[in-house]
Amino acid sequence: KTSKLSYCLTLLSMLQRPQTLFFLAIVGICTMLMFSDTVFYMAENTTTKEKYSIEYDQTEMIAADGTAKENNTWLLSFTAAIAALSLTSLLVFKNRKLQALLSSFNFLFILGLIVMMYMYSIHMSYFEGLNADVASSFTFAALLPIVLLLCNLLALRGIKKDEQLIRSMDRLR
Repeated sequence: KTSKLSYCLTLLSMLQRPQTLFFLAIVGICTMLMFSDTVFYMAENTTTKEKYSIEYDQTEMIAADGTAKENNTWLLSFTAAIAALSLTSLLVFKNRKLQALLSSFNFLFILGLIVMMYMYSIHMSYFEGLNADVASSFTFAALLPIVLLLCNLLALRGIKKDEQLIRSMDRLR
């Protein structure tokens, strides 16, 4: 019984650390991106009135004859990996070195998400033909990976501050 009680108290003390809030924010944003229809890029062929809206989980093609949807597997995979790494980093709070390592790998996955967003939006030519007049734009949801980068950076900074505090306390003994 005392081990369960001490573990619960340890979990409660973990909530006062700032990096816990940043990891929870990353998990929350990634979960929202995976399960909601958050459009980050829209393109429209003004001559044929075909539209493409690219979300984190799927690409929707709206043509005059109907609508088709295609899954964005890589974007969804990178978003799920970011959420899983952040949750794992949150749960290994006793091992700060592993937590910092997982946060560093999370940077790579967030940068990969940004590259995949580029690949799914600007790099692909959805409208064939040289005479196509295309109007395209990013939405505010395209800035969410920058927020993920910022939260991950602040969490890593908090981990390093905790490590420095522990080292300074060891020197005082």
